[in-house]
Amino acid sequence: MDFNVYFCANQNAIAMSTYINPMTDFGFKYIFGREESKDFLIDFLNNLLKDEPGFDTIIDLQYLDKEKSRRRKRERGVIYDIHCQTTNGKRFTVEMQNSSQNYYIDRMVYYASKAIVDQGEVGSDWLYEFEPIYIISFMNFCLEQFKDEFRIDAALCDLRTHQPISDKQRYIFIQLPLFGKDKPEDCSEKIDQWFYIFNNMSTMETMPFTQKDRLFHRLSSVASYANLSDEDKMDYDADLKAYRDIVGQLSFAKAEGREEGREEGREEGREEGREERETEMIINMMKAGLPIEQIAVIANMAVDKVRKVFCKM
Repeated sequence: MDFNVYFCANQNAIAMSTYINPMTDFGFKYIFGREESKDFLIDFLNNLLKDEPGFDTIIDLQYLDKEKSRRRKRERGVIYDIHCQTTNGKRFTVEMQNSSQNYYIDRMVYYASKAIVDQGEVGSDWLYEFEPIYIISFMNFCLEQFKDEFRIDAALCDLRTHQPISDKQRYIFIQLPLFGKDKPEDCSEKIDQWFYIFNNMSTMETMPFTQKDRLFHRLSSVASYANLSDEDKMDYDADLKAYRDIVGQLSFAKAEGREEGREEGREEGREEGREERETEMIINMMKAGLPIEQIAVIANMAVDKVRKVFCKM
């Protein structure tokens, strides 16, 4: 079966580290959006979708409309059209987006609908047959309706029987804050190894899993900040500038808030004000794209406490 995939990952900017972050605009494109490194995307998609009904192993892909990759004012993101070839010769499209947006579910439904409409043909001979659309959405935040589920798989279903009524639209939402595997040795499955890297590349000194898989050994070289050209370093550094500015502002606000609490002289009011400011700071850092572990360090909180704030949003 042919189908389309819409791959969405929201922004996750970081401070300088050994490796570029795959969830920054630059890092996402550099690792997944180039001909030189398309094996990373093929491997990732094959492991993510291997248990999907009717899915055939991807053996090749081709980047199509590179002009569709774009940046918008107040909306950071990159989109790619990718033509994939499976083992039986069939093909589907992958559209990749990296952005953090309001009305998140509405936007995902819109993207799926647009991908369907784009397959329409002119003339009366077209019988409205189109290839299925997959939305794969990576979220560095949690949605209340998804509760504490790490992966959510959704489709068009009968509300009474919960049986699928169409295979034309599929949604996979990944709530990265709920990944829950904090050590490389906890990740026995290949897809978990990819998720671990997504969540931790900003703080890694060495790439894990390189002894088990040569692909990750090559990723260690490709994603190394030191191996970027001077021009690429400038582009990547530009993506990090906003992060540094926000961290500085939030650190100042946190210190200022504590000073105000001391001046109030009321223990209860000070504690309540401190918690409100810390929650606001966590939310702002999440919107800026910082990984949970980095937020926990800046806020001087346990990682689990930061995750709870994410999941209440």
